[in-house]
Amino acid sequence: MAELLWREWGKEAFAEARTLDRPILLDIGAVWCHWCHVMDHGIPGDPIHSGTYSNPEVVAAINRDYIPIKVDNDRRPDINARYNMGGWPTTAFLTPSGDPIYGATYLTPDQMLGLLENIAEYYKINRVEITEKLREMSERRDSTSRVKGELTQEIPAYVGKEIKRSFDRAFGGFGTQPKFPHPEALNFCLEQYADAADEELRVVAVKTILEMASGGMYDQFAGGFFRYSTTRDWSIPHYEKMLEDNSRLLKTCLLAYSVFKDEQFKDIALDVKRFLLEVMFDPSAGTFAGSQDADLEDAYYGRPLAERELMTTPFIDWTVYLDWNALVVSGFAELYKQLGDNAALDIAIRLYDFLTVRVAPSHFFANDVRNGPINQLSDVVALSSAAIDLYESTGLARYLSEARGLADIALSDLYSNDSALFRDTPVDPAALGSLTAHKYEQEDNALAALLLLRLSSHTGSTKYKTAAEAVLSSLAGVYREQSYFASTAARAVSAYLSPQKQIVLVGSLTSPEMKELKSAAYRSFALNKIVVLKDGMDSFEYLPDPEGRPVAYVCVGTTCSRPVTTTAELLELIAL
Repeated sequence: MAELLWREWGKEAFAEARTLDRPILLDIGAVWCHWCHVMDHGIPGDPIHSGTYSNPEVVAAINRDYIPIKVDNDRRPDINARYNMGGWPTTAFLTPSGDPIYGATYLTPDQMLGLLENIAEYYKINRVEITEKLREMSERRDSTSRVKGELTQEIPAYVGKEIKRSFDRAFGGFGTQPKFPHPEALNFCLEQYADAADEELRVVAVKTILEMASGGMYDQFAGGFFRYSTTRDWSIPHYEKMLEDNSRLLKTCLLAYSVFKDEQFKDIALDVKRFLLEVMFDPSAGTFAGSQDADLEDAYYGRPLAERELMTTPFIDWTVYLDWNALVVSGFAELYKQLGDNAALDIAIRLYDFLTVRVAPSHFFANDVRNGPINQLSDVVALSSAAIDLYESTGLARYLSEARGLADIALSDLYSNDSALFRDTPVDPAALGSLTAHKYEQEDNALAALLLLRLSSHTGSTKYKTAAEAVLSSLAGVYREQSYFASTAARAVSAYLSPQKQIVLVGSLTSPEMKELKSAAYRSFALNKIVVLKDGMDSFEYLPDPEGRPVAYVCVGTTCSRPVTTTAELLELIAL
């Protein structure tokens, strides 16, 4: 049987499509995606889902009439962001220049055969019309101006109302099914409750986290959250586990523990840590795998727990993704801050060093080679945020310097003065297809704004706050269209509008007294809080205690409190 001749995304494949004047068939999948595997190879014994790309008629039609390109979503998020048709797998039909003609997700062999015939015929007859329509669409898109908005408390208030409106009071979470965790919405709820005692938002966060962790959404055997639930009650998950999701949810559970001091949230966080270290961790490199597969649902996850202990786990993708691993750095630094977990901090430091030396500025590292988009916004923001987290954990100035350097790359290579937003990737004169179009991801821009606000607080540099203000003003023009998906932007607006609170600790960073002050500073909650460690020997702005004891200052804006030396006094100042 003839094989399907997949090409890689690149100039050679596009040149071949132009030379032969054939449409491009773009398949976007992921190693963890169950239905991607079904589309490739089928389900044994299933006459309908028999393997689309292994069907002889499909293979012959594609090889005859198309240039097929296969792309991994995780490795090329820039391509996925522009061509995804609503899920994975994505099946997109493009012109030879890379403009979309039509798209779908999973297709059976019969469905695919019909589309292959119709689109090939349509393209032959309507080349000129297709080109003209795509040109008009491009002009309309490029002429669209972004409406800016005012930064007021109305934004977090509106998002809070949307969260309450969408909340499932019976089972937690948002909407019906499928249900995703939405950690940023939960973070918003936790912060707003802690700051303003909004009882309804407390219920949203607590019920959702506990329902997810106690049901099928959480692996009660190996630990770790699955990507989403197919049912409203969290009972039947889609079985892939993502490093990104578990890293974000680890921080959410630690935030809940910080706010409520409830051991339930601490226990969930520790079990997520257990999963990450036992299943996803490569101890030789100190890095974490990107995902664990969703296949073998019945053969593995459907078995009793005692049997699973003796079985080989589903496939793990050991590719080191920069942004997702940087999220682990932040999560493990938070384990140190909230729980005094020194081993977690050691892992975070080692991982951060690997990312900065072996992976950045590329998106991923595999087979001893770095690859993927360079200086992608999500990578730069996550790594810079991780550097700040390590700076707050250790007091080492190099981490703050590196955080600034990464943020400056984003401002120079990714920021658009026209839109006052960050592009997802730098401008590339050699870009192909829709990669020539700028993409402004709302969530990544909101995270970038949060990062810039933290940097402004740590450095005193106004350029970071000015850039954050501009980004948030652009996002404020569209937040009403996004409901609770605007939670990160709302968190950033709250941070922008709230007085910035600096907790400055001065003295020997290794003394027992400093350890107590650090613990109090880390574990207390205050909206828009940062912790600054100053070695007493090197501190010039803040006076150390005459008797050699570590001291703490709480500063709001340019006004600082009197120095205090006990945790009780410090906690009292933080609460003011």
